[in-house]
Amino acid sequence: MNALVKCRDVHKSFGSIRALAGLTFSINNRTSVGLVGPNGAGKTTLFSVISGFLRLDSGTLSVLGHRPDSSHLKGRIGILPQDVPMLQGISVYAQLVLLARLQGFNRRGADQEIERVVALSGISGLVRQFPETLSFGQRKRVILAQALIGNPDLVLLDEPTSGLDPVAANDVRALIRKLRAEHTFIISSHNLDEIRNVCDEIIIIDKGSLVRHCTIQELIEHDNYLTIVLEIAPQDQLLQILKTVPAIVRITADAANPKKLSIQFQDAEPDQVQFRILELLRQHNAAVVEFSRGSAFTDKVVELVRGH
Repeated sequence: MNALVKCRDVHKSFGSIRALAGLTFSINNRTSVGLVGPNGAGKTTLFSVISGFLRLDSGTLSVLGHRPDSSHLKGRIGILPQDVPMLQGISVYAQLVLLARLQGFNRRGADQEIERVVALSGISGLVRQFPETLSFGQRKRVILAQALIGNPDLVLLDEPTSGLDPVAANDVRALIRKLRAEHTFIISSHNLDEIRNVCDEIIIIDKGSLVRHCTIQELIEHDNYLTIVLEIAPQDQLLQILKTVPAIVRITADAANPKKLSIQFQDAEPDQVQFRILELLRQHNAAVVEFSRGSAFTDKVVELVRGH
């Protein structure tokens, strides 16, 4: 499969600060990729060089087989920045039409294209308003619609649901899931649950270099990790009883939710270990509210970054 984005030994510095330090990865077509890393990891810089806004210091980067600043990429990359200003005093609809015209649409084609992206992104109630009357979340949904103008091959989304209410955020995630068979998405987000829910792959970077690039499923250890939420926070006595199971390596209580336990174990028969743990909880009247098999995705990402 041909790579849509090829990044090879890419370096970019701002004075003495190295934003990208030998970054190398490839992204295939029709793939949704989560870009993850701590603040200052180089995520925004990477978006900027892929978009052609910044030039590399060294290394090679190709997008759809072209240099990022190539005219061949006009209209083929959609971008949703984390914070973007809009022109005041000009309606949302007029601004979207202007952006479509800048991509080469004639007036009739621009109107048709804006009708398409407005319906797709669910902002029909906003297009006749002015940006200064919109909330932050509403403006973000407008910019998402803008990013879809021209049906781009590659869509870059920087914190796409930040600032949105839960309903609007869920609608955006549903839209991404719906469209990922038609576009390649690179989504930068600190919301790791969001990355897990909408992405096929994850790229973790730190200090401008690659920590891990793999599928979401590869990062999750399905057979030796349990996450259990109890009705009542467990007492130390119950935790000690669970630790008597020989296969258990570690039991961790969630600091934010003391009712939530993460249990890591190693055994050739993980189903039997799972049964033994649940049976012990039943015997000691510890009611289970939620139960899932597989490693905590957030914990795994944090572990990799800290290890790096």
